[in-house]
Amino acid sequence: MAEEEGTVFCTNCGAENNTKSKFCVKCGQSLVKVSDDGMETKAEQPKSSQAAGSIFDSATSRLNQWTGGTGAVKVSWKDFFSEVFKSHTEEEAEDIFVAGTKKTTPTLMEISNEKVQPWLFSRILIVIIAAGILLSVMTNLNQNMIGDQVAVDVITCIAVPMAALVLFFEINIYKNISFYKIGKIMLLGGILSLVLTVIIDNIVGGSGLNFVGATLTGIIEELSKLLIAAYFIQKLKINRIFNGLLIGAAVGTGFAAFENIQYMFLDGQLASMSFALYRTATSIGTHTEWCAISAAALVIVKGSQKLTTNMFVNTRFLKFFVLVAAIHMLWDWDALGNFGQIRMIILILVTWITIFVMIHAGLREVKALQLSVKNDSEVTERG
Repeated sequence: MAEEEGTVFCTNCGAENNTKSKFCVKCGQSLVKVSDDGMETKAEQPKSSQAAGSIFDSATSRLNQWTGGTGAVKVSWKDFFSEVFKSHTEEEAEDIFVAGTKKTTPTLMEISNEKVQPWLFSRILIVIIAAGILLSVMTNLNQNMIGDQVAVDVITCIAVPMAALVLFFEINIYKNISFYKIGKIMLLGGILSLVLTVIIDNIVGGSGLNFVGATLTGIIEELSKLLIAAYFIQKLKINRIFNGLLIGAAVGTGFAAFENIQYMFLDGQLASMSFALYRTATSIGTHTEWCAISAAALVIVKGSQKLTTNMFVNTRFLKFFVLVAAIHMLWDWDALGNFGQIRMIILILVTWITIFVMIHAGLREVKALQLSVKNDSEVTERG
């Protein structure tokens, strides 16, 4: 491994890094340095963080292996959300939303394979919350209209799912699917997945939220969303990981939004504003993200082939699906109710760590595709 002064090259992906860096800026692997005597040593980490880092690295390494990659994945929340706190213009926002048409889809070689840093989703979240606040003011001024309170609850409980969908739209660095198409998938896919859930649930029969009931709920709801997402994956000939994440997120967002609205009316009573806030806040790591993971896993197995039933029993896909169904089960299982918010925070973190691993796999896929195009171009030029 050649090394220049002040520079070290990653043994995993070959990227150039500063010698003081502990992890590769591209793939997140621990950097291996070569001393003058030829001995390789990994960049040292503080002893206090080694144990936690080892567990985290082991988890992301296993998840990465499921995607077909190797090594641990470095998750940097600060880097991922860095653009959120910067100033952006209206034109930048418009450019994001007009992506996905024949005229606005970039070529493969124009795509950045370095990182994804979404920000528009945060503005959408602020706008929806602001709309909810304005509706709340109107409700207080016009207390005779119960419909105003209904509007407040509805706009509040769909805020996070809708913002999450925009986030996944930004994450799709191929920019090859328009928001118009995603909107249709969200509406139709969300409703169809709910319909399918009710049909399967009526056939199987509910068992409450005990262990068996929570397990059945997790499997039925995740399977229903996945089957609808699979239909759109096949229809749109989806064969890229980022596209799979977006299609799954669209179906999951529709499911989450409509389910949240359903929960605004329980036992003939309109839910309180605090409950609407609770539903939307906890949507930060549920149906949208779970379906995104399952759909992306299916796309990883599918590749450029036609979707077949055998792919649904492929081990690589099943690992992710079982993980998602297990997270869903643990979320619903009433026996864990005493753990309250701690349980939800842990499950949300596991969900988003899995999403980060999928993003890493998507960037790796982009690099491989660009390298293939580059090699083909060089062969053609020589010929």
